[in-house]
Amino acid sequence: MATTIAQAFSEFKGNLEITEWQSSLVSTRRQNVVTALGKELWLHADSAKVIGSWDRHTLTRYLSEGDVDIMVVLDYGKHSDWYTSDGSVKALDRFKSILDGAFPQTDKRRDRNCITMQFSEFRLDVVPAFKHDGDYYSVPDSVRKTWVPTDPIGFASGITQINTAMGGSFVPVIKMVKGWNRNNGWVLRSFHLECMLYQRYQGYSQGYTYPSMLTELFKAMPGYLGYTCSDPIRGDQVDSYLDNYAAKTRRQIAIEKAKAAASASEEAYGDQDKYGPSVAIKEWKALLGEFFPSYG
Repeated sequence: MATTIAQAFSEFKGNLEITEWQSSLVSTRRQNVVTALGKELWLHADSAKVIGSWDRHTLTRYLSEGDVDIMVVLDYGKHSDWYTSDGSVKALDRFKSILDGAFPQTDKRRDRNCITMQFSEFRLDVVPAFKHDGDYYSVPDSVRKTWVPTDPIGFASGITQINTAMGGSFVPVIKMVKGWNRNNGWVLRSFHLECMLYQRYQGYSQGYTYPSMLTELFKAMPGYLGYTCSDPIRGDQVDSYLDNYAAKTRRQIAIEKAKAAASASEEAYGDQDKYGPSVAIKEWKALLGEFFPSYG
């Protein structure tokens, strides 16, 4: 419950955070998985990296609705035979075989780039990888049967740099927009959303109030969604999933929802002064979802 706009957004920010218990649980699960793989495989000295939203501190509650990505780095000298077309599949199959033996009660499946483990509390995506000079990695693509270059560490570093320049407000903004995304049926994929926000805020040298930043962002979002969005580190397109050739494409649906968010946020922002916090907080909550507090 909140009685001022500042208090409401402060509570919203806190409500989106992962708990200490969840953090400890992820750490334990991660270590158990790496240990199991390390008993059967030769791992690089830099054996494992927690990547994705977890590493960028942009994962939100509920943890069960998201996934944690762990990149397990193989010793190239011992497993170079996997760094081939067929090896991209063999590496994933071997990972699954080891994890099946170590975690027989946990549901698993081989996905395109990883072995997905469905724990009761969250999903863990275990990604085989090779590390290369220049501090980038390659991960398997079992559909194209190749190893794809990636640099999740570089992207996380870029997020941290923007967050520092903005006085710590960038990461909370990402989480707040994810709250809106959740409230709208996950119209955008998380990584796409983060790349889009990275593109918008990379030139910022300070942060502003959360209501003002969200209002301006939602006003700009339909324009961003109208153009191709790429991974800022590797340059790969990240929004092709929106062009699904339906009668109304996912891109059109996303743009419509962004336009509605622009209108709703502008109204809520204006009503803060016009009608006071009781009205504006109700409007912000309708837009941003259950994690936003009620007035009172």
